Amino acid sequence: MPINLSGFHGSKLAAPWIIVFGFTLLPGFVAAGEWSAGLNLGGGRNPIIGEDNYLAAMPVIAYRGERFHANLGNPGLSFFNGTTNFGGLGYSLVKQDNFKLDLVGRIRAMGIDPDDNDELEGLDERKPGFDVGIDLLWGSDLGELNGQLLTDVSNRSKGQELIVSYAYPLKQGDWSFRPEFGVSWQSSKLSDYYFGVDDDETGGGLESYEAKSTMTPFLGIQAEYAWSKRIRLIGGAGIGRLGDGISDSPIVDGRNLAGAFIGAVYGF
Repeated sequence: MPINLSGFHGSKLAAPWIIVFGFTLLPGFVAAGEWSAGLNLGGGRNPIIGEDNYLAAMPVIAYRGERFHANLGNPGLSFFNGTTNFGGLGYSLVKQDNFKLDLVGRIRAMGIDPDDNDELEGLDERKPGFDVGIDLLWGSDLGELNGQLLTDVSNRSKGQELIVSYAYPLKQGDWSFRPEFGVSWQSSKLSDYYFGVDDDETGGGLESYEAKSTMTPFLGIQAEYAWSKRIRLIGGAGIGRLGDGISDSPIVDGRNLAGAFIGAVYGF
């Protein structure tokens, strides 16, 4: 299996979306904001049969302005909640002290390349996609509630995803922590595109399977250490549990997800 950018697939299928992402960051549009760049190393369990567990070295490029923000290469909880959204764009329609409503675009780096896997013989390639939707964040002294509603606009799965989570940010000196738990609901179209097996894909011995909508609960923590005024060390670890609609697929080996990442970022 090639080096992966996500829990389910290698970098070559995600490359076109990285190019699209890069051209979106036009210097004239975002010159007034804050930039950061660095490197992440992440790894974890790959649930696809016949595939090795993954290890990924990912460049980190991020921008945050008054309304517009963008991120590439910081996976956050996507390494173990099943969403594999490792990059995206956003624009804040509403931005208040304790409430934010963003329009977002997300790179969905999921995919399967069966060419080098005998256990997936006969399966067609599953390609990454691009989602758009809304991201809501409400915060108080009791923590933060977050909700994302995303839909595929790349003509891959044509499916939807709803992610709801709760986090309680903590700060101690130069350290910041963000424990979080939640659940990801994936529609039947989304699940079936990546984990279903059509009748004409059974020639290699796989059984036909139509994936249903499913829910994946997850739990994790992210941490950040301010090494200096400009350098931040970042990391995270967590677990997830794939729902029956995905874990019952003949191309999936088990339902448990686990992953971690560590990296460093320099702020400009």
